[in-house]
This record gives sequence, structure tokens and C-alpha cells, in this order.
Amino acid sequence: MLFLVGLGLSEKEIPIGAIDVCKKCDLFIDRYTSKISISTTNKIKELTNKEIQVLSRQEMEEGAKTIIKNASAKDVAILFGGDPLIATTHKIFYIEAKKQGVKIETIHANSIITAVIGESGLDFYRFGKTCTIPRWSEHYSPISFYEKIETNVRNKEHSILLLDYDQNSESTLSVKEALVSLGMAEEKYKKGIIANSTKIMIMHNISLEDQKIIFTTIEKASTTDFDDGVNVLILPAELTEIEKETVDSIAKVI
Repeated sequence: MLFLVGLGLSEKEIPIGAIDVCKKCDLFIDRYTSKISISTTNKIKELTNKEIQVLSRQEMEEGAKTIIKNASAKDVAILFGGDPLIATTHKIFYIEAKKQGVKIETIHANSIITAVIGESGLDFYRFGKTCTIPRWSEHYSPISFYEKIETNVRNKEHSILLLDYDQNSESTLSVKEALVSLGMAEEKYKKGIIANSTKIMIMHNISLEDQKIIFTTIEKASTTDFDDGVNVLILPAELTEIEKETVDSIAKVI
């Protein structure tokens, strides 16, 4: 049987059900799509007395059939940061298991999406389409994420901006890098959405001990120093009165 196991965002969020499953399975872990702390994996090893094999990107994307074939003869668990099936890569395992007739079960946990919505103090039903700001390279600098932001602004909805994650540094794009991408997108589309006075919420290392939430303007955000760790940005629509009160109590407003 194949288990897709969510570990949440930190050691304190590991589901009890996940530990029970891990005790009876061969364990694999995905460190490619999201950050999983060493303390989290150490806790699982301590509680299960099992080793965990780290899957490379190639093994995640091309080796799914082999892993699932093994799950037809014994119990196998793939561990994910956050909640399984959020990333497209995770869905590949689910689809392939169904094709091979392998039984599959998902252990859900807290995800970065649910966490940032809850921690932001903004109403969850006012969020629009989520988009990702990718890491640019010499020949790759996409800005189509702006179109989703524009749709959300038109619908008076909040925008979650996920920042591209790098496995080697265990960090997302820095806030400054993301703001540069937003500025370049504004220069291209010229819709007046991104300006120095535009309000933005910085969500840094949510659910970790050094969590920080800052509500500020893009101009002031460009001077902040959040290079390491997991950053998520929110471009809010106009806040309701209760949202204003909640944000004032949750975030550091600068």
C-alpha cells in the first residue's frame, strides 16, 4: 500500500496518524518541493526507529512508477512538507498508483496555504487565485503571474504570492528578489497595480519559532532583510474593518 504523508510545516505539527503509518512502512521523503526541517525528520526517526531515503527531483518525477510498484508488495510511505497533493508532482504518485491498482491513502496536515491565510488575519473567502513568482535566470524571466494578480484586484480579492523554493539553500526567493520581479511585471503590463505605496504583507517562516509577519508598503518592504527561509507575500484588497483590527493585532505594521 502507498501512503502519501503530510508532515505539516514544523516538528510540532506532525500528525499522530503520520507516525503510526511510518512505523510500518519503508520511508521516502520529498525535500525538492518544500522545506522539511532536520528536527522533523529526526523526530520521525526517533519515534519509528527507521531510516528515511531522500528522493531526488529525478526520482520524484521519473521514478514514481518504480516506487509505486514496490508499494504493491509492501507498505511504502512518501513524506511531504505541508499537505500532500498540493503540488502537481505529488498528484503524479496518486494517478500512477490508481493506474497500477495499488491501494493509496493520504495523511493530511497543515499546508503553507492554510497557514498563511489563518496567520494573516484576512478573511479566507476573500482570497482569489494563488500565483507563484519563479526564480529568474539569464534566459528565463516569466511575469505572467501578474495576470492573476490583476484578476484578483479587479474582483477585490486578496492575492497570495508563493515564492519559488530552492532545495539547496532551503529558502525561497528573498523578499527583495520578489519585489524586483513584481516591479518588472508592472513595467510590462502597466496596470498601476504595483507601486511604492501598494500595501503588502510579508509572511516569513510561518509556523516556525522565528515566524515574522509584517504589514507595510512595497517601498518599505524593499528595505527589509528576509533572505533565508520560507517567504510568502500577500497583496491585500481593501481591508474590512474587522480585517484591519485583526491585522493590527497580528502583524508588525510599518
